[in-house]
Amino acid sequence: MNVQQLTYLVAVADAGSVSAAGRSLHVTQPVISRSIRAFEREHRIKLFWRSGRRLVPTEAGSALIASARRALAAIDAVSDTARDLGEQAELTIATTPTNGSLLGPALTELGRKRPEIAVQVCRASDTGEVRHFVEKGTAELGFGDVLPLGAEPTLTVEAVTEVEVVFVSPVGSRLPGAVSWDDIVTQRLVLPPVGSGRRQLIDGTAASTSGKTPRAALVTDERTSWVATAQAGIGSFLSYRPVADRIDDVEIRPLEPPSAVSIGFVHRTGPISSAATELISLGRSCIPA
Repeated sequence: MNVQQLTYLVAVADAGSVSAAGRSLHVTQPVISRSIRAFEREHRIKLFWRSGRRLVPTEAGSALIASARRALAAIDAVSDTARDLGEQAELTIATTPTNGSLLGPALTELGRKRPEIAVQVCRASDTGEVRHFVEKGTAELGFGDVLPLGAEPTLTVEAVTEVEVVFVSPVGSRLPGAVSWDDIVTQRLVLPPVGSGRRQLIDGTAASTSGKTPRAALVTDERTSWVATAQAGIGSFLSYRPVADRIDDVEIRPLEPPSAVSIGFVHRTGPISSAATELISLGRSCIPA
């Protein structure tokens, strides 16, 4: 008897057929059939009987499958415990520079509570690249704008807060107290690179609300250059209130109508490390709205 045999038995009981169990486990039908026959021969027990096109556990099979479920659950618990005890050499997070600045307080608190964890940050250009890093396993967590997932997501989103979108301009800009997109497109702007998710959002919003294309004073994904450009009186940009409030020598205006973005984490669907779980929890309490 081995773990693989127990896994096959439970899968067949759940699926009702060997072929369906094979599809769920990505194993060929003959492999599962041979494993079940070998188990029955070894233990001199009949595990299933056929009812129409469905395999149904026998009385003895039901008792054994219930034990198999408990054994597999215990093995999973051991794996989880081993992972937590052995962790955490590293927690890797993918985020953009702007969103990363929002994450700072939560990372500081995580470092205080769990000094054994080395945090690595993967820089991404936009939300799409953040999710790509998580999907391919380069990062365990992604942090940034929360966007809708597909009908059958392989990723799970954990929203933590909403942040206000504001317009950051040089001192002395001749703008109303709250700016509309009609106002924004009259200004020379600092914009993300063409083709990035953020640039597509800005261009699309400008076109749909004002019918105009934004004018670029500077095109870069370096957020420090965005700030320097506004401070130098060259261009304006969109930012989040908690980020913009830390910038000196600029003017900050809300949007009209008001605009807010949901911010949170994304990870692969399924179990995550205790460090990742703790950071998500800290994000809810430490990230400013």
